[in-house]
Amino acid sequence: MQQMAESAGRTASDRLLQRVVNLLDRSLGIVLAVLMFAMMVLTFFDVVGRQGFNAPISGSNELTEIAMGFVVYAGLPLVCIRREHITIGLLGNLLRGRVRRFQHVALDLVLAAVTFIWARQVWIQGESLLNSNAVLMFLQISVAPYVFAMSGLTFFSSLLFLLLAWCRLRGAEPGPPAAAG
Repeated sequence: MQQMAESAGRTASDRLLQRVVNLLDRSLGIVLAVLMFAMMVLTFFDVVGRQGFNAPISGSNELTEIAMGFVVYAGLPLVCIRREHITIGLLGNLLRGRVRRFQHVALDLVLAAVTFIWARQVWIQGESLLNSNAVLMFLQISVAPYVFAMSGLTFFSSLLFLLLAWCRLRGAEPGPPAAAG
């Protein structure tokens, strides 16, 4: 009876993780694709304008810098939930069962704490930029809102690590996204 309850909990956790991965793919994944395409188009027209007509696109470097920052920070939750970050498996073959599950849960909790601290530090940087009225040199737009958004994405990643830890406690493992159908 207990085994059936554990199995039902495991499948519910697996389904929850799968739904989160699919939702992030459909939201942040699309945002990332649009950002990458926009950077590609901007770079193409900037190079053509610069080389062919001696007329580069005004502020293209700053727009690319902002877009690159968002590519990194918007990609962070996707990397976290799929556990696609760089890992070193020194003890991977030695640990099995509950010990391996404990290792993954402990690591997820440590990563949640680290990304939370990271998000807090980025937020502090955003406050500093806001207080100093920092603006982009050419476009003259405030930098702080972008930094606050990046902090929010990092904080969201820390929440995803907590979700992973909880689901792993219940026996779930993050897997590949379900095929779109």
